[in-house]
Amino acid sequence: MTLTAWISRALERWPIKILCIALAVILYILFRVNTLTERQMTLPLQVLTPEGFVVSSDYPRSVNVTVRGEQDDVEGILPDDIEAFVDLVPYPEEGEYQVGVEMRKQGTALQPEALELRSRPKDIVLSLERRTVRSLIVRPELSGFPALGYDLTQFFVSPSSVTAVGPASQMSGMTELTTEIIDLSGRRNDFTVTTRIVRPSPQIRIPGGEVVEFRGVIDEAVIIRTIADREVVVFDLPEGLRIDGELPRVSLKVQGSQLTVEGARPQDMTFYVDGSQIRRPGTYVLPLEMDIPTGLAVLQIVPRDISIRVVADNIAGESTE
Repeated sequence: MTLTAWISRALERWPIKILCIALAVILYILFRVNTLTERQMTLPLQVLTPEGFVVSSDYPRSVNVTVRGEQDDVEGILPDDIEAFVDLVPYPEEGEYQVGVEMRKQGTALQPEALELRSRPKDIVLSLERRTVRSLIVRPELSGFPALGYDLTQFFVSPSSVTAVGPASQMSGMTELTTEIIDLSGRRNDFTVTTRIVRPSPQIRIPGGEVVEFRGVIDEAVIIRTIADREVVVFDLPEGLRIDGELPRVSLKVQGSQLTVEGARPQDMTFYVDGSQIRRPGTYVLPLEMDIPTGLAVLQIVPRDISIRVVADNIAGESTE
């Protein structure tokens, strides 16, 4: 058969032949579609930034990725075999950019060439700012109160300051970072806890780590109390003598643990002068003495000395006669 005859025969009824070929291609595609397997993965999203810049806007920290291919190939893919990222390196200026999510295959994902990857979302809008590095104080966030009668007298945070990195607009004016809440409720003894620093925004990073140690020193609470208008009595005044007039009232200021001070009742305190050395009528200035509960320290007392006028007890003298 000559070439001309072969071409002539091949072109006979060509519309039908083309239609058959098209149908065959469509059937093959439909067959492939029906035999391919899809698998959903959630992958962390990496953001590549130019040197000296950071992302200052919120963005999804992960993306949904659809992996499509032969069933055996798809089932053999591990999440670590695919990296999802957006690349801002080509944009070395501050501003807002819309960039596509890219994926990089590695490991077992490199073997099947026909493997299809689709991300959701496909594009992300990101704001780029210059990076600021600053040393910030770590301040503990405290709540509650120690048990009744106890106080937090000292505390220590280690480290007491950290280096933070973030966008210039967010770091401006920032001097400290706070910790998660540390509960003091009901504590009676010193304690140590590990807690985390609260980042003001996801865009601020603490390269040295966010964990700090808090040590609290709990002591009995010390309070000061004023006790006023207490009566003074005279002990051991010899027979035949008596006090003429009223004795001054006593006021004092005491200090001690809260439990001791609040538990001290006025009736448990006695203020007196010793009259045992007085032998005859007259005016005497005697030091004030007292019996008060143990644990109380007297900061101030008025008066310190008591002036008394002693006279003969006529009633006692008449009864003697």
